Amino acid sequence: MHTPLIKKTMNTCYYSPLFYPRRNSLQRLQALCFSALLAITALAVSVPAAADARVLAGKWALNLEESDKVSISYDEGSGAGRSKVLQNISMTVMGLPLPSRTRTPSQSRMAPKNPTVLVSNLMQIEPAGEQIRVTYDEEKKEVLRKGHYRGRDTSWSKKKIRQRYKTPDRKVTKTWTMRSDGRLLVEVKINPPKDKSRTYRRVFDRVTTTPAD
Repeated sequence: MHTPLIKKTMNTCYYSPLFYPRRNSLQRLQALCFSALLAITALAVSVPAAADARVLAGKWALNLEESDKVSISYDEGSGAGRSKVLQNISMTVMGLPLPSRTRTPSQSRMAPKNPTVLVSNLMQIEPAGEQIRVTYDEEKKEVLRKGHYRGRDTSWSKKKIRQRYKTPDRKVTKTWTMRSDGRLLVEVKINPPKDKSRTYRRVFDRVTTTPAD
């Protein structure tokens, strides 16, 4: 279906007095009109895509108090998998896991690493076309690529980002959502084998820059 702008362009080309000149001129005019239609169509398609996830762009700081209110929920299963999920967490502050400062004993099979977003205080989100770059604590970087890429499925809309992936140890779903109060809610759902899933949540405040005096 043609948009009004495309129809107008087609009518202008068709009814123009230049439409009936010599053959070579006619071919040039038709080529010009076709190029204009292609440019208009490309512009109409590209504009909505560029707006995706822009609301989430910027720098975010962990809000401990808000995070503690929603920090974790899980359904008790057999218990067989719970120790695996949490054995890489040494302590918590207001319900938030912190990375261990002690060395992990050498094992033939290491415990799965916690997603970086669960143990970060700062987060920078930068949408860039078909990718979203996320920087944690100004040093660790993650690139979210739209669609299926290396075992990870990622999608996003104006106010939400979601990524799913699976390892031999568990299934993981990470979600970034803009709340109605303007805060960013991050949820990480972990589903280990032989146990029911549990969801960890973090709440971030947007960091605003203050102009220098």
